[in-house]
Amino acid sequence: MSSDGAAIARVLRRTPIYVDPAYESALPKARRDQIVRRIRRSKTPIFVILVPIVAGSTWQSSTQVTTVVQSYLGRDGAYVTLNTDFGDVFDVATWGGTDEQRQAANDAGWAVSYEKRYKTLAARLARCVDLIATGKGSEAYEQDHDAAFTPRPSAAPRPHAKDDDGFPVVVPAAAGAVVLAAAGLLWLRRRRARAAVEALRLPHTVFGTAREAGEDELRARAETELVALGESLEGGEPALDAYTAAGRAFDRARSTADLAGVLALVQKGKGGPPLCYFDPRHGEGVITVRWRAPGTRPRLEVSVCATCAKAVRDRRAPDVLLDRGRPYYEAATPWAETGYGQLGDLVGRVLGE
Repeated sequence: MSSDGAAIARVLRRTPIYVDPAYESALPKARRDQIVRRIRRSKTPIFVILVPIVAGSTWQSSTQVTTVVQSYLGRDGAYVTLNTDFGDVFDVATWGGTDEQRQAANDAGWAVSYEKRYKTLAARLARCVDLIATGKGSEAYEQDHDAAFTPRPSAAPRPHAKDDDGFPVVVPAAAGAVVLAAAGLLWLRRRRARAAVEALRLPHTVFGTAREAGEDELRARAETELVALGESLEGGEPALDAYTAAGRAFDRARSTADLAGVLALVQKGKGGPPLCYFDPRHGEGVITVRWRAPGTRPRLEVSVCATCAKAVRDRRAPDVLLDRGRPYYEAATPWAETGYGQLGDLVGRVLGE
């Protein structure tokens, strides 16, 4: 079966699900038919496109798949693809509808990734379709995201039970042994509790620490890239403004965060994709993720490096750049206010100082 955009669109005109042969065993016809019936009942048109997304192949990103197929199909609706960087996440791109509806559909794909009770591809897809159809994607995302980051209270140990690490907890017969065992278990649980608190403390330590990079080395790198940009300036006034802003930032740089800002501005001048939101030193932001600091309301859509994207997906601490010992986005700087240019006009902010 051909998997080019036109061929996929022809299939979607007959049925709302396209399945590449690579996924047929994971989504057998009977299960597929059940999901199709759910889609038919949805007020929001839903199109599912399950194709392998592999670098160097026909399809290299979910965005490419949905953009090409929608251009051939020419219909508004929610287009669902499987994000193969994270095997249980669905990317949902929506044409038409309100901003709120588009957001809810996008959140539906990520919400399912937190709901571990849905084990199979078919079950996860059915759940994603239901969330899109009911418009409850954002509600589910909020609930599941917060639950995933909320520490669960530990139950009291029972004879022959297992502790949090899976080791047997045995209640000795002798009173002295009972006291010693209880004291040891209490110490262990307190240590775990402190670790959990530190892991979830907001917002200072949730995202861990940045890479230790020599500031002198970073300054030399920033200077080299700035000079190279000046020697190859093309693109008219925007590129020149970015170069000017980068030069000003370099002259004023007093910290690693400032020098990372120079890299972000140089990248802007070159017309390249943004650098990793969590730390521009990581390189280009090759994956877009939806991220929200636990316990806060604002949700951001940011471009990050593959390593940070996996950390977000796995609910681990991305390697965030620190500014004077704190996550850079907490400081009152142009870098924090614009997310190194991903959330605002970094060039204008620097030049306007």
